[in-house]
Amino acid sequence: MLFLKRYSLYLLIILISFLVKFPIFFFHQWLPKAHVEAPVGGSIILAGVLLKLGGYGLIRMILFVNNENLILFLIIFSLLGGSLLRIVCLVNRDIKVIIAYSSVVHIALIIVNILSKNFWRLLGRIIIILAHGVCSSGIFSCANIIYERSHSRRIILNKANLNLFPMISSFWFLLCMANFGGPFTLNLLGEILLIINLRSVNFVLLILVLLISFFSATYRIILYSNLQQGINNNLIFNMSNFVLREQLILFAHIWPLLFLLLSSNLI
Repeated sequence: MLFLKRYSLYLLIILISFLVKFPIFFFHQWLPKAHVEAPVGGSIILAGVLLKLGGYGLIRMILFVNNENLILFLIIFSLLGGSLLRIVCLVNRDIKVIIAYSSVVHIALIIVNILSKNFWRLLGRIIIILAHGVCSSGIFSCANIIYERSHSRRIILNKANLNLFPMISSFWFLLCMANFGGPFTLNLLGEILLIINLRSVNFVLLILVLLISFFSATYRIILYSNLQQGINNNLIFNMSNFVLREQLILFAHIWPLLFLLLSSNLI
């Protein structure tokens, strides 16, 4: 009996460690600060590699968890964090903070569905993990390209990019659309698999997840429209051309999405 209690305690500690790395609500306060202070390479590694290691560890460890009350608590806890952060994303005006918090909201959907052992949910969460790693790091690259020219992360100082950088605006559009699950994207396939199978957990939770998905698309569209449209404030003077290196970096984030989608056996 003592062995079982110690085993459950150790299992809970390991599970929490992966949830912190993923991250879950109340443990994501380090994430915006890390993205804001880190260079673009650090943001790409954090969004594209480290967060996915937390998801992989959670997928492996959840197989040993049979406590239904703990699973329901983690689901509600994750949805609470996603619901609060979607409001923060709507009112925030820092580009990198919005992208960082939107990643946490997106990952909340994965945490909710990762607590099940169904094959289709496992496939859906793996698809979203892969797509999120490529989309999120690509959007951070776009934000860094703008920051290198304006030296500001504020949306109000980075307007009218559609007139200044028409090519980078197309990359912004493709990555934002792929990130919120637009038509013919890998995220759409994964979210459909997750939402269809979530109804077996709780119908009320399904409604909350649908609201999170709706607001996720809302603030990404707001971010794109505020950055690409509007009138130039004439405060940005260093407007060098969109160099080939930056084009190749953004293209390297887009082609894996198309390749993974076309190579999927579910299409």
